[in-house]
Amino acid sequence: MDKKWTVLDALRHSRHDWLNRLQLVKAHLSLGSTERVHELIEEFVGESQQEARLMNLKTPLFAELLLTYSWEPQPCSLEYEILSDIHTLSHLDEELTAWTKRFLSVLHPCLDQREENHLCVTVDQEEEDIRFFFDFRGKLTSIEKMTQWLAKQDSSVFSVSYSLDNEEGSVALQLKEK
Repeated sequence: MDKKWTVLDALRHSRHDWLNRLQLVKAHLSLGSTERVHELIEEFVGESQQEARLMNLKTPLFAELLLTYSWEPQPCSLEYEILSDIHTLSHLDEELTAWTKRFLSVLHPCLDQREENHLCVTVDQEEEDIRFFFDFRGKLTSIEKMTQWLAKQDSSVFSVSYSLDNEEGSVALQLKEK
């Protein structure tokens, strides 16, 4: 997770992803599935819009972590969603990125890698209330380890709440009022 990616790495991964997408479109066109092609295009547009919203948070470290997560083998897939137009969270970038890296370093060994595991990171803001949700689906092998770690995670910046069971979990980081 701490690998430093070059511009060429980024371009190579981006080109690879877009070629995969184009191959999907081409395959569905050859099958005459124009309805599915339209759905895929809508998915690609939605993903691109989410990527733009992520970058507009002005959190380059956090954005890079999420955008490059799948560039190396991982025990779970990751998606993200920015629910509202948040103008800047630059003041949270380092703390948020460090917390997310620690969370992933605790989560990964607790996952049953024989199962399909998925993590969705959601960012939402209502007025001055900023929240980050980490929602997990899959199979946890050690709820105790996760619970013990999460119980110690309140900081001067974030308060943490969570709910976990063997097959799903939700962790919420909420910005503390200053």
